[in-house]
Amino acid sequence: GARAAHIVHGMPKVVTSKRLPVYTNKGQKEDDRFNVFHCKRCRAHLVTTDAELANLPRRRTDGALVLDARLQVVKLYTNKREACKVVRREKGIERQYVHACSSCDQDVAYTSKSHEADLELVYLLDSSVDVPWHRMKSPWTCKVCGYICQNQAQLELHRKQRQHTEEMEKEQEASNELKPIIVG
Repeated sequence: GARAAHIVHGMPKVVTSKRLPVYTNKGQKEDDRFNVFHCKRCRAHLVTTDAELANLPRRRTDGALVLDARLQVVKLYTNKREACKVVRREKGIERQYVHACSSCDQDVAYTSKSHEADLELVYLLDSSVDVPWHRMKSPWTCKVCGYICQNQAQLELHRKQRQHTEEMEKEQEASNELKPIIVG
């Protein structure tokens, strides 16, 4: 840091101005909770959500990924196209209210309700949106030590070998929720 010597009544005083980082366990946990989706063409930030990637459903009609804003945090950083797109389906026509990348103007998502309506279901176009699959959490992760397994049998074997009980997992989850904020 920067140092300055001040003379106070004949005695030198050393003053240091140094910024200390602030660590908050809660902040780190929240950042880890959110997934960011980008435009495949220009890498612009399109969507932030806390939806679990492993549980994202796909739409039967076109395979689009479905985000439910009623159940999850869904924040869109897109431009809303003015006109709706009409798509012919087996059971009639469908209106799509399209969202475009705010940077390169590529179609990236759509909703089935007008842009004025409350956001409910958002359909992401897999061909245009880069999904952060690398951040997908494995359903077979030991909650005691964080060890990631390939399947349920491997997880059970790990728990048995390491003697990681369900009770220990519950204690670990409880202690994660009650971590103090560390400043300084």
